[in-house]
Amino acid sequence: MLSRFTVGNFLSFNKPQSFSMIASPVQKHKQRLFQAEDMKLLKFSSIYGANAAGKSNLVKAMAFARKIITQGTAESPNTSYYKLDPKAKDLPSYFEFEICIGGKLYSYGFEMIISEGEITEEWLILLGMSKNQELFSRNTTTGQYSYDTNLLANSEDIAHFGIYINDLKCVTNKLFLQDIITNKEAVYQKNEKLAILKQVYRWFEALDISFPDSLVSGYSCFSSTSTNEILQAIKTFATGISHVEARKVSKEKALEDVPAPFKKTIEKALEELNSEDNLAKDSPSSSAGMRISCNGKLYLVQMNRKEPEFNEITFEHNALKNVSFSMDEESDGTQRLFDMLTVLLCTKENAVFVIDEIDRSLHPQLTVHFIKNFLELVKKKQIQLIITTHESHLMDLSLLRQDEIWFVEKNRAGASMLIPFDRFKERFDKKIQKAYLDGRYGGVPLFDSFFFPKGFEVEDEDEQEEQP
Repeated sequence: MLSRFTVGNFLSFNKPQSFSMIASPVQKHKQRLFQAEDMKLLKFSSIYGANAAGKSNLVKAMAFARKIITQGTAESPNTSYYKLDPKAKDLPSYFEFEICIGGKLYSYGFEMIISEGEITEEWLILLGMSKNQELFSRNTTTGQYSYDTNLLANSEDIAHFGIYINDLKCVTNKLFLQDIITNKEAVYQKNEKLAILKQVYRWFEALDISFPDSLVSGYSCFSSTSTNEILQAIKTFATGISHVEARKVSKEKALEDVPAPFKKTIEKALEELNSEDNLAKDSPSSSAGMRISCNGKLYLVQMNRKEPEFNEITFEHNALKNVSFSMDEESDGTQRLFDMLTVLLCTKENAVFVIDEIDRSLHPQLTVHFIKNFLELVKKKQIQLIITTHESHLMDLSLLRQDEIWFVEKNRAGASMLIPFDRFKERFDKKIQKAYLDGRYGGVPLFDSFFFPKGFEVEDEDEQEEQP
């Protein structure tokens, strides 16, 4: 679960800005909070803002950091630093995630000079109520590396760990976490205390970030999802789909349009599903699987008794019986909805989903219906959903908690700022949708009258109706 994300010197973010999933003392809807040590975390958050305010840039920052953490190497050259400050090109960008694993809170982050692809700092800290415990830290500028020797079982492990650290001293384009997980597997396999390194890495691998225009919408794992479950879920959204069909295809067919780097990620995830942790040898009912959405096609992979079976999902509609449609023949809204259904059908505990522009191509009522379903679902499930949206119909304090609403707005210098709604101290019974559209909380565009003569004003329809 995500507790907090902080980003600085990236795209429209200049000074570090923090987005928090830590719950405030608000008592409303407390049944959908997650207890983590001595704090409670939200399971849902919505982020509003005008076009170009920086909502999507926050999601891009998460995705950028996740890519470097899981792939290990930064792309160079890269121009994603804050360009409105001429000095920013040569300054480090900041990425920090505070996450909950096994009931404990950890801070993992790094700083890097994006224009050079150079990692300058990296750290992993166990966060405590009274004292923090640094598990490892790295500063490539000063050459200083430190780690908690309590993580290592004996002097031999300490010696080996020291060698691995020395190997990276001259390498500034790789993260230590990614390198030790992918290249030094024997280290943490022999030592249970070091397993936290793998758990942190796996958290980032599982972080599901979705953009509306992605070629590869993503993949996600589930313990068992049948076509009937998909059908029952999709029927509640009034798409006209009456039947869902699973048509067996080859692995090569299912993965032919997947870009090479992402294909490797999927292959690795399939190996994980094939492990003894996910499938029991002696149980014929053991089943794990994966959803793969790419280039307008939807595939489900079932790992029954360790044999992967690839199926393309097609659909029939109420008005056209026995006529099948593939995913790319469905409307943009229906395709978007299937990406979102992954959230509702997710069976993995502590999963974190981030969806940019959730309302893209969707009817307002469908977006609200989806969020209502999710909010009901998370009363019994431990998953998180973070969305960016313009959908003002969600701005209802009978539906959302005050701390589940955030705004992104640019300051006078053009830098994005993150503003929590509960800063405004509104009453719980206030109708906030109109106040938001009127600009009370920021996060809405201010228009100039470019197409009208100076002094021209459009009369308010309500005022016209009041005239005799």
